Amino acid sequence: MQQTESERTALLMQALGNQYGRLQSARGGTIAESSSRTSLYLTSLTGAVVALSFVAQASRFSQTFFVFALAVLPVVFFLGVVTYYRVLQTGVEDVIYARAMSKIQRFYGDIDPPHADLFQDTSVDEVGLARLGLFALWWQQFLSSAAVVAIVNSVVGGVFIGLTIAYLLQPLSLIGVAVGVVAALLIALAFLRHQWVTWMHVAKVLPMSGDAY
Repeated sequence: MQQTESERTALLMQALGNQYGRLQSARGGTIAESSSRTSLYLTSLTGAVVALSFVAQASRFSQTFFVFALAVLPVVFFLGVVTYYRVLQTGVEDVIYARAMSKIQRFYGDIDPPHADLFQDTSVDEVGLARLGLFALWWQQFLSSAAVVAIVNSVVGGVFIGLTIAYLLQPLSLIGVAVGVVAALLIALAFLRHQWVTWMHVAKVLPMSGDAY
C-alpha cells in the first residue's frame, strides 16, 4: 500500500528520534570507556609508584631497586601508550557521533524556522563556547584525556630512561637525571604532535564550522 506524505514524514521523524537516541548512547559509551581506561592507567601507575617506594626503602636503592624499577616501568609505559591511543580513538568517535547529532538538530530547527533557536547548533567544535571566544583548537588538545595520559606517561618513560642511565653509570650522577628530563620532554612532544596531526586530519575530513582554529 502506497504511503501518504504525512505517513512518510511521521516515519522519518520516528527514525530520526531513534537515531538520535542511538548516537547519544554511543557518545555516552565513548566517554565511559575513556574515563575507565584513564582511571585504569592512573591506578596502575599509582600502584607501581607505591611498590617502588617500598622496594626503595627496603633495599636502600641497591641493585634490587633498579632491577625492580627497570622491570615494572616498561610495563606501565606500555599500558600508557595503548591507553593513550585508545582514548584518542574514543575522542574521534565522540566527534563523529556529535556531528551526526548536530545534523539531526539542524533538521529539527529547519522544520519551524521561527523556533530554530530551540535546536541551535551545539556540535563538538563549538559546544556553545566558540561564540564566547572560549574555544581554541590549537591549545584545546591539552585539555583532553589523551593529553593527560600522554604527559604522565612521558614522565614514566623519562624516569625509566634516567634510571637506566644511572644504573649503567654507577656511581650515580646527575647525568641520568638530565637524560631522563630530556627524554620525557621528547616523548611528550612526540605524543602531542601525534595527537595534533590526528585532530588536524579529523578537522580536514569533518570540517569545523567557524574559524575557532
